[in-house]
Amino acid sequence: MYREEDLQQTGKQLKKVILVMSAVLVAFLAISIALASLVNNTLGLIVLLSGICLDIFIWGVYGSQILAYYRFLRDMFTGRQRVESGVVKRVGNQPVYKDNKLYYYEVLIENDGVERILLVDANKPMPDIQVGQRYEFKVFQNFVIDISSEAAV
Repeated sequence: MYREEDLQQTGKQLKKVILVMSAVLVAFLAISIALASLVNNTLGLIVLLSGICLDIFIWGVYGSQILAYYRFLRDMFTGRQRVESGVVKRVGNQPVYKDNKLYYYEVLIENDGVERILLVDANKPMPDIQVGQRYEFKVFQNFVIDISSEAAV
């Protein structure tokens, strides 16, 4: 499900957002300095504050989500992975907002009487998981990295 290109692409997106934020800040700073020296100091301050608010908005809407996903992917590639197997009891049809500020589909599995919720990344296409079938999940913490079918129950 995950490739090294996913991490590189997300890193490029993060750099792009930081570059846009820097450009917005520099542009508003230059305009505010010009307005403060030519027109009015208060007007320059208002323009600078508007630029800072725009940067905060860009970071809150775009940057923080990209950073969270980048960290998630980095942890997936560098963290300890293990294999969980079990019979799928329920598959969520709507993504839920979980753990590190990202959206996931919940998959409830049962193995030897123990139920466990695994999370499938909503940014990836949802794999075809059938309720009542046994699967083998390669996971990092409770995040699904890869799925393979074992045998029908």
